[in-house]
Amino acid sequence: MEQNNTFKLVNENGEEITYVGLSVVENPENGRRYLIYTEAENANEVSGKNVELYACIYGKENGRILLDPLETEKEKTLIQTFIENNIRTS
Repeated sequence: MEQNNTFKLVNENGEEITYVGLSVVENPENGRRYLIYTEAENANEVSGKNVELYACIYGKENGRILLDPLETEKEKTLIQTFIENNIRTS
């Protein structure tokens, strides 16, 4: 995978980690967009290895990208269903 959709976040230990966005999912019911991502070092892993995927609410405000945690079980189910149907995990 080309890693041109990378961004950095600081974890709870103060470490800066580079992530790569894999897909953006839009929920037509509420108009929200969700970003599915993983650590950049996992993006080129060969199949057969379990890679942790993350998801968050994705938006833009005043030219800045905003990432917020998922808020409801319905959102989590939407993301899980999208991953199962659209992202190759093996």
